[in-house]
Amino acid sequence: MSLLNKKGYRIVFLATFIFGIYIETIIFFYFQTREINELLINDFKVVVALKKNIDKTKIIDSLSVIKGVGKVDYFTSDDMLKKLDSEDKELSLSIRSMPVNPVPDIVEISPTQTVLGNIDGIVEEISKLDGIMDIRYKPDELVAIMHTLFYSKFLFLIIGLSLLTMVVIFFSGIYHVGVNNFFSSLKESLKWFINGILGVLTAMLCVYLIIYPIKYISAVWYWPSVVWHLFALISGGVMGWVLYQWKKN
Repeated sequence: MSLLNKKGYRIVFLATFIFGIYIETIIFFYFQTREINELLINDFKVVVALKKNIDKTKIIDSLSVIKGVGKVDYFTSDDMLKKLDSEDKELSLSIRSMPVNPVPDIVEISPTQTVLGNIDGIVEEISKLDGIMDIRYKPDELVAIMHTLFYSKFLFLIIGLSLLTMVVIFFSGIYHVGVNNFFSSLKESLKWFINGILGVLTAMLCVYLIIYPIKYISAVWYWPSVVWHLFALISGGVMGWVLYQWKKN
């Protein structure tokens, strides 16, 4: 192997290694933000405290038909005390020692994802109903939901643009060197294709080793499926092939 070829292999390896670090990191954080977003959405509730001596069925039916309300769960004051037993035993004992149970009946509402950006509109509609004592939700959790939703969409867009870039690189290579030249010397081209794959594979292993410890300090850790890694590997191979064809011609 000539010195020029060795240098070319090193350049292609380093270029695809850098690309591999980039795409693997983007893919990992896309799935992380998507998983966290789903976790937050499933946890987010609008909690409605009901007044005493009202028609609970009528209230629940009225809540169910409000636009943007997904799931409605009703809990009696006794249900809430039982739940409190498992979460805060001391507080539960203090409440049970009172002559009258101060805990109201509760309705937990799961809003649909489409209205999370305008949760105040649902709260306003709920407040118009008779028999509502109080309405609560976690504003900080809602902010986290909207941010992680934006980040997941943004990262997915970046992945799409990366795929588009690979397609453009591939066809620009064919355009500049010609179809016959591009697919000539397939045996030699395969070496550069594999070199590109090795660059991305090395990057993949590095990223995995760096982020794996997070699994032990975070409740949310998701490693992307094989399909996404194949996309990264093939992209690296295409980069190696195209760079070789440009160098050769």
